[in-house]
Amino acid sequence: MALRAVCLAVLLALAPPLAAQPLSQGEPVIRSPILSINYDRFFSGSQLGRALVAELEAERILLEAENRKIEAELEAEEVELTGLRDTMNPEAFREAASAFDQKVVRIRAERRQLALELTQKGDAMRDRFDDAARPVLAEIVRESGAVMVVDTRSVVLTLEAIDITELAISRLDAAQEATPQDDTGAAPDDEPAPADPAD
Repeated sequence: MALRAVCLAVLLALAPPLAAQPLSQGEPVIRSPILSINYDRFFSGSQLGRALVAELEAERILLEAENRKIEAELEAEEVELTGLRDTMNPEAFREAASAFDQKVVRIRAERRQLALELTQKGDAMRDRFDDAARPVLAEIVRESGAVMVVDTRSVVLTLEAIDITELAISRLDAAQEATPQDDTGAAPDDEPAPADPAD
C-alpha cells in the first residue's frame, strides 16, 4: 500500500504543471496527462444517472409491494385450507394441500425470476449510462491532452486539480439535454404481469 502511494506521488511529481485552458463554452479544461474521476459520483450526480436510479427504485418498490400482497393472500389461503381439513375427505384434503403447495412453489419461482430480471435491468441501465458517458469522457481527454482517466476509488492518492467529476457531470447533462431521449423504462405492454395467487 505504501509503495503504491509513493509510486503515484512520483508519477504526479513528474507530470508537467497543470493548466486550465478555456473552452468555447466557457468551461476550463485541465491540461494534464492523467485525469481522475469519482465514477460513482459521476453516475449519481448526473441527470441520466438519477433518472435511471429513480426508475429502477420505483420498479423495486412495486415488486416488493406485490410480493407482500401475494404472500399475504397465500397465507390467508393456507389458513382457510387448514380450517377445512376436518370437514373434508382425507384424500380430497391431501389433493388440495398438494395443489396448494405446488402453487406456492410456482408463484415463488415466478417472483424470484422477476427479481432476477430487475437486477439484470439494473445492470443494463448501468451499461446504458456507460455508453452515454464514454464519448463525453473521451472529449475531455482529447481536450486536456490526457492519456488516461483513473477512478479515484481505486487509487491511494490523487490531486483535486486533476479531478474532472463535476466537469463530466455538466458535460453529460448538456449532451443529454441536447439529444432526444427515449423513455428509460419499458412500455406498459412490456411490463410483466404480477402472478395471480388465486388460480
